[in-house]
Amino acid sequence: MGKKGFLIATSAGFAAAAAAVVPGAQAADMPIKAPRYIEPAASWAGWYIGAHAGVAWQQTQSSTDQYGSFYNNNTATKSGFIGGGQIGYNWQHGNFVFGLEGDISGLSTKTTGHGDYSVYTSRINWLSTVRGRFGLAVGDTMAYMTAGVAFGGVKNTLNIDGTNYSDSKTKTGWTVGGGVEHMLSRNWTIGLEGLFVDLGKSHVGASNGKTGHFQNQAVIGRLKLNYKF
Repeated sequence: MGKKGFLIATSAGFAAAAAAVVPGAQAADMPIKAPRYIEPAASWAGWYIGAHAGVAWQQTQSSTDQYGSFYNNNTATKSGFIGGGQIGYNWQHGNFVFGLEGDISGLSTKTTGHGDYSVYTSRINWLSTVRGRFGLAVGDTMAYMTAGVAFGGVKNTLNIDGTNYSDSKTKTGWTVGGGVEHMLSRNWTIGLEGLFVDLGKSHVGASNGKTGHFQNQAVIGRLKLNYKF
C-alpha cells in the first residue's frame, strides 16, 4: 500500500471511531428518569379504633305460666337507635384478613307485648360483643364474616292486674353477622355491618305462682368509622 493509501485508510478509521463514541457520549449526557412510584398494596393489619351508629330491632318472645300451664305467648318487636364504639386488631396474609373486635353500645328502645290482664315490657339497655372476624380483601375493600359472644344489660317487666314484677341483670349470649369495609385512606376506613344477637332467656316471678318468661334478641344494622394506626 502506498503512503497516500495508508493515510486515507487511517483517516477513515478515526472517523468511524469518532462516530461510535459520540452517540455514547450524547446518551451519557441525557438525564435519567426516576422510576415511577408504585403505591404498595393496601394493608389491613394492625390496631384500629372507631365509632358506630345505626338501628337495632329488638325482639322479645314472652309468655306466662302458672303451675306449669303456659299462656299469653306473644312476640313483640320495636326498632330504635344504637350507637357506641369499637376497638380491634387485624392480621393479614395475602388477601385474607383475620381479626378480633370488641364493642360496646347503648340502645334507645323497648318492646311491649300484651296478654290477658298482663303486659310484658323488655329492654336491652346496653350491649357489648367480642367477636372474631374473617375477611377477604380485594384492593381497598374487604367483605367479612363475624361471630362471638355477646353481653347485655336486660330489664324485663311483667305487669299483672296493675302490679309490676321486674328483673334486671347482665345476660350472656351469642352473636353472628357480616359486613363490608372500605379503606378511605391509609388510616381511615368506613363500613356497614349487620349482626344478630341472642341474649337467652330470663324469668320474672309474680304472685299466685305465675312466672313471666322472656327471650331477648336483636337484629342490628350499623355504620362504622375506624381510625387505623
